Amino acid sequence: MVEETIRSIRETEKKADEMVKSAEEKSREMLDAAKAQASSTAEAIIKDARDKAAEVSERAKEAGKQAEAAALAETEKEAENLKASALGREKEAVDLVISLLA
Repeated sequence: MVEETIRSIRETEKKADEMVKSAEEKSREMLDAAKAQASSTAEAIIKDARDKAAEVSERAKEAGKQAEAAALAETEKEAENLKASALGREKEAVDLVISLLA
């Protein structure tokens, strides 16, 4: 009877040890899976942030090019206006010089 009780206790202890080992292994597997998921999620977030930053950078470059083109057009227009003004005043200058010489 005592031997049977001792045997029963040992079997119970053995089963308990196996359950603890199984729980520890499952815990490690779950932790590894959680780490992998976290890493994957972090990589996705970083990629998304980089893509958005590249998109914003590209839009800024395009806006800069458009602003540069507008400024160039305005400068060319102003230069043409100055040329037209200078040509108009050239006749006045020639007439003034002629009148002073006469």
